[in-house]
Amino acid sequence: MTDFPKRRMMTAALAATVAFAVGALAPGAGWTEEDYPTRPITMLIGYAAGGQTDLVGRGAARVLSHELGVPVNVVNRPGSGGLVATQALQRTQPDGYTILFQGHSVVNADPFLVAQVDFVPDDFEYAGMITAFQLGLATQRDAPFDTLAEFVEWARDNPGFVYGSLGPGARLYMEAIAEAEGLQANIIPLQGGGDMINALLGRQVVLAYSGGLHYRYPDEIKTIAVTTTYRHPSAPDVETINEQGYPLAMDTRTTLILPRGTPRAILERLSDALAAAQTDEEFQRITGSADIPIMYLDLDQAAEEVHRSYETNLAIFAAAGIEPR
Repeated sequence: MTDFPKRRMMTAALAATVAFAVGALAPGAGWTEEDYPTRPITMLIGYAAGGQTDLVGRGAARVLSHELGVPVNVVNRPGSGGLVATQALQRTQPDGYTILFQGHSVVNADPFLVAQVDFVPDDFEYAGMITAFQLGLATQRDAPFDTLAEFVEWARDNPGFVYGSLGPGARLYMEAIAEAEGLQANIIPLQGGGDMINALLGRQVVLAYSGGLHYRYPDEIKTIAVTTTYRHPSAPDVETINEQGYPLAMDTRTTLILPRGTPRAILERLSDALAAAQTDEEFQRITGSADIPIMYLDLDQAAEEVHRSYETNLAIFAAAGIEPR
């Protein structure tokens, strides 16, 4: 009985010590850049396991973990081409312990396609970009068409063909082409690059939008149009969608995205850690085996790219007469 007051005093002292320690590490309360991180980080990925974003994201998570000295745990949150994961990120605290690894099309393109999404670049913070997607329209190697013009001719004779879409942005291409050419297309959703590859190899679709993972299957899959502004290193002879008469080319890079209000010191720490992936041998092996170009941008360059591409894509959607729905 006589020990109770002493225990209460010890408990109160311990609680005060913990509170002081937590407060000392909190941003704005004596926190310094060197203090972050002090516990595991959760990395959200907006696609299912097995696709290009997941492949690169897990490689980046390993590099970040090594550089930061804490575990970086990958959590796949597939749905609507990354929108589900991005909306989940918005609900987290801006403390650097929940980050999103995602193509920045979720900010610079999807808001122009989905009425329920109103993201603008300033809704998030950006800690850097690491790879570029070799985005394109892919089909089976033995398909009877090699260009968009040949595909359109084939599609007119095969109404109701099936196209595989990885998200709202991927739908844009087929919807725009189908409307311009009077085609009848069935568009089915795919949950990630692995799902896309299976759909192509299993001949469940005749054409699919790919982030570049299909280049790992050169004997089974080919590209008929690249949807970036530049020709792909993996298929330099394949013309861009702009070159083929449809001005819809947009670029996407894998980006570390954080909640709005995340302190710059945290962004700098993550950006510096991500930079190490450029020379990391294992990361180079992973990206090289899938023909994924490494194109690092730091936090300021990444923010500039998001804002620039947002305005560019806005003009593309406006010119095409496409409105969110």
